[in-house]
Amino acid sequence: MNLTIQNKTIDLSLVQQLYPAAIIEYADGTVTPISLEWFENMADGNVKLIHYAICVQYKDEDLDSVAFPYHTREALEEGMKDVARQARGA
Repeated sequence: MNLTIQNKTIDLSLVQQLYPAAIIEYADGTVTPISLEWFENMADGNVKLIHYAICVQYKDEDLDSVAFPYHTREALEEGMKDVARQARGA
């Protein structure tokens, strides 16, 4: 099965994980995706939100992970709804 996210086709048979995340930057400059729950409940002044994203991690470690950016939480939620609709075949 294939999904389309921001005009890019993703072959789900190659995907290890597909998840929403907050992409943050720590005070030391480290950039990383973290769970939305962690960001909402645990983030403090030491982290800066860069953007939200739908992240795709592939089974093959030679393939780079992909993060599809969304500037707002609402836009991310719409993106996730679209992914869910495609997965249901609607």
